[in-house]
Amino acid sequence: MSSIARCGHTATGWFRFYANGSEPDADQILGPFYPIMSKPNRTGDLTRVPGGSGRAKGQLLIVKGRVIDPAGKPVAGADVEIWQANAVGRYAHPDDTNPAPLDPNFDGFGAVTTGTDGRYQFKTIKPPPYPVTPTRRRPAHIHFDVRGRHDELIT
Repeated sequence: MSSIARCGHTATGWFRFYANGSEPDADQILGPFYPIMSKPNRTGDLTRVPGGSGRAKGQLLIVKGRVIDPAGKPVAGADVEIWQANAVGRYAHPDDTNPAPLDPNFDGFGAVTTGTDGRYQFKTIKPPPYPVTPTRRRPAHIHFDVRGRHDELIT
């Protein structure tokens, strides 16, 4: 969770995802549990929901980075969307069978638009590993969907 991710538009028209300057990640499916709500929270703060009674449970986490092109120039106006499990490993999605409780103050889904410097930031909570089967767990993670003018990256 401590690495800084960079995304950029390549000459071939595809986004690539780099963590600490490494090679692009392999393609992945959309999900699991991509949110079914119609619109994401666009405030950049996933720790509070409209009409909620307080702050989301869990350790606060600031997720920030820059969307840049291959030449290192910022990409302004890119949409950066994230979704994740809550502090006890449960997604706000009807197909998540994890018996952990939902947090009424956490949707786990948000989006922001990069500024002229290509920067974005989210205030969220640190997600934990969560069970996939009784004997297997997925590591802690946050899903990203980055959309530029012509291309999209999901990781």
